Amino acid sequence: MRPDRFQQFAIDAYRGAGLQAEAWTEGTKRPFGVVVTVPGGARLWHAITVQSAEGERYDQDEQPVEKEAPAPVTVPELGAGRVSLGVLEEYLAALLTNTGSPEIVKTWRYSDREQAGTTPGLGVEFWSGARAYAPFVLAARAGGSPGAPFDLPSEV
Repeated sequence: MRPDRFQQFAIDAYRGAGLQAEAWTEGTKRPFGVVVTVPGGARLWHAITVQSAEGERYDQDEQPVEKEAPAPVTVPELGAGRVSLGVLEEYLAALLTNTGSPEIVKTWRYSDREQAGTTPGLGVEFWSGARAYAPFVLAARAGGSPGAPFDLPSEV
C-alpha cells in the first residue's frame, strides 16, 4: 500500500472508531502523517513511511494483493483521562487490524518488537510485501502544545 493510500486508510479507520483524525505533513521532511485526537482531548501525530513491495514501480498503477484479513483483536479502552503511549500504540494498531482489510497480513506495535526502539509507533505488513511504518512524532495532552519532535511524554 502506497503512503498516500495508507494515510487515508488510517484516517478512515480512526474516524470509524469515533476519533478525530486528519492528514498531517511537514513538507518533504515528513510528507505523510496523521494527527489523531483521542476521547480525552490529547493529540498524537504519527508520520507514515512505506517500504514498497519488491519490484514495485511508482510510475505504474498500484497492484494491491488481497488474501485473508487478519483476525479481529481486542481494542483497549482509552477512557477520558490520560493514556500511555503504549496503550495508544495498541489501540491504533487494533483499529487498523479490525478494519478487515484483505490487504493486511498483520499489524504490530514498536514496543512489542524484539528490540524495541526508543520511539513508540506501529507498523503494518501487507500481502504485497509492502510495509507501512507509523512512528509517533509529536504528542500533546488535552489543551497543551506538543514538544519537540520525538520528545514524547510517557502519557497524554
